Amino acid sequence: MKSLTNVTTFIQVAESQSFVQAANALGLSPPAVSKAIAKLEAELGVKLLHRTTRSVSLTPEGERFYEGMAPLMQEMAALTTELTESLSQPQGRLKVSMGAAYGRIWGTRLMPDFLRQYPQIAVELSLDDRDVDLAAEGVDVALRIGALPDSANLIARPLFTDPLITCATPTYLEQAGYPGHPDDLEHYNCLNFRNRKTGRPMPWFFTIAGQVERRQVNGNLTIDDGEAVGRSAIAGSGISQMPGYMAAEALEKGLLQEVLWEYRPPAVPITALYLERRLVSPRIRAFIDFMVQQRHLTNSASHR
Repeated sequence: MKSLTNVTTFIQVAESQSFVQAANALGLSPPAVSKAIAKLEAELGVKLLHRTTRSVSLTPEGERFYEGMAPLMQEMAALTTELTESLSQPQGRLKVSMGAAYGRIWGTRLMPDFLRQYPQIAVELSLDDRDVDLAAEGVDVALRIGALPDSANLIARPLFTDPLITCATPTYLEQAGYPGHPDDLEHYNCLNFRNRKTGRPMPWFFTIAGQVERRQVNGNLTIDDGEAVGRSAIAGSGISQMPGYMAAEALEKGLLQEVLWEYRPPAVPITALYLERRLVSPRIRAFIDFMVQQRHLTNSASHR
């Protein structure tokens, strides 16, 4: 095909259904747009558009040509942008999705350092616990904790792991005593987190004799917000099992103390998801590499 410019012009006309609007969008005159379409039709040997004084519509051949060419032109534009960006500093808009609690506790804490390192990147941070559709919602990177959803057409990059910490305040433990085995938890007030999706309390996990066991624990307080469970533990309401990133600061300050550490379950993976592409945008690569470097900040305080 002699001129991709004529194809670009056709796609603009097909989407706007107007020679005038297409001309305005492309910075051309309406006669120049009409001439480009005529050249393309002559080259292909088919009529692509029905033209009247009031409207423009696609012929069947035009519809087929549009359906085939529009995605290719979009891919070419994306590829050109990525190649251009690869020659310069990472830049542009970066939309990142994180779980609500992780984003509030660590995402907002890490962003200033990332933006200082990459001042030409503008981050849009979305805090949401649902499984977002990266392509449909324009998300560049999604950070996910634990088991991954269906990740067809996605690249999964492991970042680090996060431990599950069983803990309570030193004051509570001095009064109630220190549990020596997960079986002892039936004598303690355990703070439950209720999963909003299932409506049921989340089980606690322990590694006992080399096997991971799940336990349902009892207590007088059940909350459907993980951060609120953590705050309740810090307030001295009882024992809680929470993600390391949620417990790290309180452990470091001595507000919480870990118990049953010898029965810790396997750490939970934290993974970055991004769309499968021939080239990965430098801003996506920069963000993922930055997050890998932060593993010591997000979970070192929660490792014994």
